Amino acid sequence: MEEPALSVDRLPTYKELLARTDAPRGSSWGLWGPEDQLGTLNLLTDERTARAAAGVRTGSVYPLGLPLHEPGGAIVWRTKPTHHILHVGHEAHDMRPTEADEPDSGFVDRDDYLDGLYLQGSSQWDGLTHIRHPEHGNYNGVPDADIHGGEGSRLGVDQWAKRGIVGRGILIDVQAALAALGRPFDPSSNYGITARDLDDTLEYQGVEVETGDILLLRTGWMGNFYARDDAYREAVLGFGHDDVSQHAPGLAVDRSSVEWLWDHHVAAVASDTIGVEQSPAPDPAQTFSLHQQWLPLIGMPLGEYWWLDDLGSACAADRQYTFLFVSVPLNVRGGVGSPPQAVAIR
Repeated sequence: MEEPALSVDRLPTYKELLARTDAPRGSSWGLWGPEDQLGTLNLLTDERTARAAAGVRTGSVYPLGLPLHEPGGAIVWRTKPTHHILHVGHEAHDMRPTEADEPDSGFVDRDDYLDGLYLQGSSQWDGLTHIRHPEHGNYNGVPDADIHGGEGSRLGVDQWAKRGIVGRGILIDVQAALAALGRPFDPSSNYGITARDLDDTLEYQGVEVETGDILLLRTGWMGNFYARDDAYREAVLGFGHDDVSQHAPGLAVDRSSVEWLWDHHVAAVASDTIGVEQSPAPDPAQTFSLHQQWLPLIGMPLGEYWWLDDLGSACAADRQYTFLFVSVPLNVRGGVGSPPQAVAIR
């Protein structure tokens, strides 16, 4: 007897995704239709967003992004942006903008622009086109030719910007929970956060994940990064420093991490680290990448380099770890990534 096709009426388990023969194993392709460009953001229904908004208690707002020029240097070609402030209206410049005018020179107004702004150079969303699966290509089978910055481009972050990313957020404060549970955890290491760690943290916090939640994973990596000196930060964000370079905790590089996120049916996940998954992987010969599973196969947005310490302090103070999460990525046609422009409203 032929098995029924997978359907959003009953979200399949990850094991069922791995058993697919009509699409790449472990993928959600086609689940929301052959033309889908949103992936797991489809789980952010109006009803779930309304419930999240109704849960706001104090109205306090916690911004989750770093300044656009920080932290800088994580990937050598991603230079820091240069901010130009122009003065307009000086008679000597015939109404043309210049950066040379002095404040008392009689200019009429200011304008500004950024040079060298890498959309994934600071706090960021990784879009669905950021990672191409080496065998299966892009999410939902979108051809490479359809991914560009021109009119009709597909899978760009502009698809997210047109709807916004708004729903119930959960802070999963792994650093605080494991410390309270007496388990060793070093935020400057490449500790692999297991499914058990996630479950124990949620139990400690008294929270259960619901379909469509946005998870914010706090490891303390970013707070540790800013607490250290310039030499340490330069080494962490550079290459060729084997003692500290690119070491960050994150979800264990194992299929069980993909299974946990999918089976909890979360809409998106972000962290205060360089890559959500542990870096580097424990095995130098490891070829399995969580990014290659989450982005092109599952279609799940990933957030990196987020500032979660202030939110973590507030959540710990009143033991309330859920909030209304709001993010509106830049409306860049065909964009591969975007600053998150995200806030948590408690």
